[in-house]
Amino acid sequence: MAETIESEVPFGAYLNRWLRMNPDQAFAVFLKESHQYDPAYLAWQAVRKSRNPYFVNGTGFEGYLVGVCRTPDEALARLLDIGATILASVGRIFRYQPAFRTRLMQTLRNEINDARCISEWAAQLGATLARLRCNVYTNREAITFQYETYHLVKALPPILYREVKNTLFQVYLIPSAGKVLTARTVVSAAALKPADQDAWLVAETIGRFGHPLIREFVRYAAP
Repeated sequence: MAETIESEVPFGAYLNRWLRMNPDQAFAVFLKESHQYDPAYLAWQAVRKSRNPYFVNGTGFEGYLVGVCRTPDEALARLLDIGATILASVGRIFRYQPAFRTRLMQTLRNEINDARCISEWAAQLGATLARLRCNVYTNREAITFQYETYHLVKALPPILYREVKNTLFQVYLIPSAGKVLTARTVVSAAALKPADQDAWLVAETIGRFGHPLIREFVRYAAP
């Protein structure tokens, strides 16, 4: 069984405008090439939305925590650590660029569209996933969970796109909920300590920068 998801593409209006301003980048070719990233994104969304072992409103990172965290509280602590590590990395790299750090957070909150910021968040996501994958290789439970998720995703059709009122919308399928390892909870950002709220924002939203169209955009247009 599969669940249908229909939503606006992350930064859909910006991507649509960029494609229109770059006629040499044929829309059909751009979409076709982006489909190589569909399995990874659909697996991420499946973990975030339907196969999450810890949370009703997950982030996508939880698949890497299987076998490491036994409870939602443990998983939340690890996710906050992931978010804080990313923020610390950004702070170190752009220590002397406060204006750019502000634009990064505005882009993360979907308040502005900035190609350089989109590229940086995509790079931070990639680096974080690379570190987490190193841990998976020694974690049999996580290996099994990811294998099962990708096995389900490979049977799904590619993401479909359409243009609506100058923005891009998507329709895709994700596997229905599988075996839940623990009683799932809801994470409320408002209930977190103020110091943890930005870390949760990063963990919760950075997955958008792994969207197939974003990855293809970064490949062509990264500053």
